[in-house]
Amino acid sequence: MRVYFEAYGCTQNYGESRLMQQALTSRGHGIAASPQTADANVLVTCTVIEHTERRMLSRMRALAADGKPLVVAGCMAAAQRDLVHRTVPEAKLLPPRKWPQVVELLGAGTACAERALDMETFDAAWRDAIVPIAQGCAGRCTYCITRVARGRVASYPIPELVSRIRGYVEAGIRDIKLTGQDTAAYGMDVGRSLADLLRETTAIEGDFRVRVGMMDPLTALPIVDDLIEAFRSPKVYKFLHLPVQSGDDSILEAMGREYSVADFERIVARFRRAYPEITLSTDAIVGFPAETEEAFGRTMDLMRRIRPDVVNVKGFSPRAGTPAASMGDRIVGWRVKERTRRLSRLRLRIAREIHEGLVGRTLTVLTTEPGKAGTTLSRTDAYKQVVLPSEEPIGEFRTARTVAGREADLVGELI
Repeated sequence: MRVYFEAYGCTQNYGESRLMQQALTSRGHGIAASPQTADANVLVTCTVIEHTERRMLSRMRALAADGKPLVVAGCMAAAQRDLVHRTVPEAKLLPPRKWPQVVELLGAGTACAERALDMETFDAAWRDAIVPIAQGCAGRCTYCITRVARGRVASYPIPELVSRIRGYVEAGIRDIKLTGQDTAAYGMDVGRSLADLLRETTAIEGDFRVRVGMMDPLTALPIVDDLIEAFRSPKVYKFLHLPVQSGDDSILEAMGREYSVADFERIVARFRRAYPEITLSTDAIVGFPAETEEAFGRTMDLMRRIRPDVVNVKGFSPRAGTPAASMGDRIVGWRVKERTRRLSRLRLRIAREIHEGLVGRTLTVLTTEPGKAGTTLSRTDAYKQVVLPSEEPIGEFRTARTVAGREADLVGELI
């Protein structure tokens, strides 16, 4: 059977899509490049905002239209089962925690989680390795439907993760991405920690880089010293994705984030003290219920103070079944859009200023993927993207001089 995969949303969804493909190919299935050449389709869904949900429903209908078996995986398969069933009654549902059952759903016996997690095969077309390290999170955010889909923290064992990463490194992959809803929550259910996983991962022989995915300030703060020490390995990208969501404590409380703006700034300051050139990425939700102009202004002020390299800006999107969906004092749409534009302009200006300040530097970069029009994308040790003007082999460490700084990246030349 040839199976077509289509994944959307977070890095974890893409990682689980790859794991499902590995599980199927290990049982003799093939992976199709398009729905037209497939015998069955798997759609890995995201439902973080309403716009994405509508797109997922459209893709379900399109993939189901030709009558081939359809598996709907990802968050909608857990958080919105009834909606999926109403949309595509013939589809089989595969919630995130049950992804190893994809083999059974497509009619080739049973694939137990332990066997699937142990597999080290990979598709040669993948130039990086996405490694989901856990399911779920420790938070109680009032706006989040992903928490409904993925539940509480359930960490994969360190030996299994390290074994898989070692397999990727031995196969020549140099760019390893650890992912989860909250990587800082890793191990809290089994008496281990993200720092433990990093230490054992970086002990693997070979020259490679590890990017640590998003971590919640709530779970990062108690282990910040241990994390900073684990980041000292040259194999760990000096990159911190720490979503603050708002610069106003009253809004954070309404969001159920369970930390303060000062807590967030404390973590940032500690990391920057240890790694002055660390790349900081954060997230902000604009227009949360009851967000006044003053509260939004505090978010703007926070961004001016901390000057993050990246800010993922989203307008509030009420998700059915979450507490925030029924909150009063909803902000009108035009005002949400206006605030989103203001914050986006600020974050782009800050990013350009940061990148322009790096022009003329000589840096080690890892080539990670082909770019547009004969270019190659690469990453510095701080995970800043450098666009190289020529086609270069992927997975090689090179030396580049930066010649221009833009809002999204740097432009470099090899030396």
